[in-house]
Amino acid sequence: MTHARGVGGEGRHGATLHVVHRAVVIFLALTSLTAAAPAFAETPPVENWATARARTLTEQGEAHAAAGSTQQAVARFNEAIAIDSTFERAYLGLASLRASLGEYDEALVVLDMGLERVHGFDAALALKADVLVRSKRFTDATGVYLHALAAKPDDEALLARVVQTAARAGLFPVALGAARRTLQLARSRGDVAAEKDAKITVIALQNLVADADPVLSGRRGKDPVRRALARAISLR
Repeated sequence: MTHARGVGGEGRHGATLHVVHRAVVIFLALTSLTAAAPAFAETPPVENWATARARTLTEQGEAHAAAGSTQQAVARFNEAIAIDSTFERAYLGLASLRASLGEYDEALVVLDMGLERVHGFDAALALKADVLVRSKRFTDATGVYLHALAAKPDDEALLARVVQTAARAGLFPVALGAARRTLQLARSRGDVAAEKDAKITVIALQNLVADADPVLSGRRGKDPVRRALARAISLR
């Protein structure tokens, strides 16, 4: 009886090993299949009908504008905006066309409409400032550039525009602040040439700020060089 139980135990042990062995084989097979399975690339989002149509109309508008067919271009841009009010390129195309015709107020209306409808429309903000500069509204342009700069405080292209536009508006303290930031950035990256240029601008603007300050101006006297520089910048 004892021997029989021993044989029975060995039988059960063998059966258990067989089950374990089969489980291991199945696990390895599944693992190899998983490893060999190709990774499926994410399918890019499908452009909806309205956006696709707006894109086509905008491309037609750009082609008409390049060919000098102004009325057709304006019509296509407006159709694109009517179909998809968030299609940025249509606003930029229409505003650029209006500005090129000297219709600055109309261009600004288009850009303001785009800024209301499209969140984070940085390109429209930059173009709005450019249009204001072209129409010689330097104070307003400076405000728009500063608004854009608030989101990108270390954007050197924007800083350069603030320096130039604020100086032309006679806002020398604003220009000086932007020039000082440009100088800091040049120093931080070790750009000797850029640092030298920025330092010259800072010194010139410091003189202009002092000249505009009645207290400092009274102390330093009448400097015709500084006054001539201020006039030259503001009249550009």
